[in-house]
Amino acid sequence: MKRNIVIVKIKKRIAKADNGSVFIIADFLNLAGYDAVRKALSRLTIENVLIRVMRGMYKKPNYNEFIHDEVPASPDAIARAIARNNNWTIGPKDDVALNILGLTTQVPNVYKYISNGSNMEVDYLGTKIVFSKRSNKDVSGYSYKTILIIEALRTLGSERIDDNIRIKIAQKCTKSDFELLNKEGIRSRKWIYEEIKKIMILGGYKYA
Repeated sequence: MKRNIVIVKIKKRIAKADNGSVFIIADFLNLAGYDAVRKALSRLTIENVLIRVMRGMYKKPNYNEFIHDEVPASPDAIARAIARNNNWTIGPKDDVALNILGLTTQVPNVYKYISNGSNMEVDYLGTKIVFSKRSNKDVSGYSYKTILIIEALRTLGSERIDDNIRIKIAQKCTKSDFELLNKEGIRSRKWIYEEIKKIMILGGYKYA
């Protein structure tokens, strides 16, 4: 009976998530113990409520009627799940940051991330995901979104940034994103923080 209750609770959480969302065991440990969650997730894969992506990692199905096929989880979703599983703070770097923010349509050949964890490479469906250890001052204490924007600005360089770029970045931010940017961005390089302030203004956020 207890096992069924755990499965029902996990199913409810999965139902609220977007199709294609990626989960790890730790995402459900506030609902039950490790072994109970692991067994429940195994059961849910048999029931096709979840799809096993790799060891200890599961995806909510995302079937596309147009292509008549299951859409794989994005490399970014996999990278973020790996980070949660290892309790790392990560952020996209270089072309990955630009792609996620919609500043380029070019799909990266390698998904690169800075991390306060170990250097590591993972192959996911033929795509390489690379984590590069960075100094704690560059990563720890930052949110994913703040790192994403800082790395995008760094990749572009000040000479390539204009209001069109700033507006596109601002449109990717929620009010809570702006609040974190305002709090965390001040620790970045001076020119980057000046750009962050311009982005916040264009996004209608009044920074302190």
